[in-house]
Amino acid sequence: MATDNAVIVFIKAPEKGRVKTRLAKGVGDTAALDLYRCFVMDVLDMVRSTPNALRVYCYPDTALDSVRFWLGDDLDFFPQKGATLGKKMENALADTFAAGYEKAVLIGSDLPDLPSGIIDKAFMGLAQCSAAIGPSRDGGYYLIGFTATGFSPRIFHGIPWSTNQVFDLTLNKFKDHQISHYTLPVWQDIDTLEDLNFLTLDPSGRSAVYTTGYLLKNKE
Repeated sequence: MATDNAVIVFIKAPEKGRVKTRLAKGVGDTAALDLYRCFVMDVLDMVRSTPNALRVYCYPDTALDSVRFWLGDDLDFFPQKGATLGKKMENALADTFAAGYEKAVLIGSDLPDLPSGIIDKAFMGLAQCSAAIGPSRDGGYYLIGFTATGFSPRIFHGIPWSTNQVFDLTLNKFKDHQISHYTLPVWQDIDTLEDLNFLTLDPSGRSAVYTTGYLLKNKE
């Protein structure tokens, strides 16, 4: 393989009414779907700008063909496997390490303005520590990563997902299992209209190209 590092991106099939449902409460189902598509394309473009391998994990697994038709055949697609978010993340990381990668970070698709420098910092952190984690403002995390030798599935067990306790409880698990970790800067994932309003647009087109273009085009 060309690199020992892999970035895992979790995405959902772009189906109206089934993606960004909290955001849809503020902007409507159609706009939420349009924005979701923009988020995904911006995140994938950002990862492509790095030297790391890109592995796209899709939900549901029955949508692999439609997602491939949408995003193209040049990406490596895999199904998300597991009944909970934690199990899905655990399995994706385990699969990636089984494929031979030495370091891997996992992010979601709701980070359209995440700079590639954050990914760089995560892998720099993994050169020194067994894990890397990026806290989000809502008490969760937007990135988690491990080295192959430091990977511990137990980090994902017993976490109340989609609550404001996720980050703190994960740090407790790092401590309990004596896993050294590197903490990244806080970042804002886009789940609600308030989050969207927090997004800083860059009309120059240097970041979040699709999301910025959509929002500027539809700005009232």
